[in-house]
Amino acid sequence: MRVLLTTTIAAALITACSTAPGVIHGRTVELHREASAAGESLDAFVVRIAPQALEASKTARATVCGQIDEDAGVFTVQLKTDGYVSDCGLPKTDSPYLLVNGTATDARENHFSQVNWQRPGYLITPWSVKYQDGASKRPRIVR
Repeated sequence: MRVLLTTTIAAALITACSTAPGVIHGRTVELHREASAAGESLDAFVVRIAPQALEASKTARATVCGQIDEDAGVFTVQLKTDGYVSDCGLPKTDSPYLLVNGTATDARENHFSQVNWQRPGYLITPWSVKYQDGASKRPRIVR
């Protein structure tokens, strides 16, 4: 009986800590592509897609990210994950990024990391949407 209980608990912990099916740690998986509406500001675009981005992060059980591109006044972002809860590989460019931490369980995780603060970008968590300009360490709350 003790062996069965130990095995059941171990299996539950492994399942709770793993990523969603199809997401493998270290392998980039593209999840969803979004585009802004005509005339939509970048802030409005990010706020509008925040619920879908959070859901993608929760479903993948990992951090989700993407680089925001602009072409002829239309913003696009390809959301992806590398399968890690605490990291998502962003390209090293000057374009703004979107980082989504839908797996955060505590408001203490509602901040930009030391790695990403030196470039403009957005952070989406269950508590807020924040923007940082990449020059100062004082983000502004978008919503």
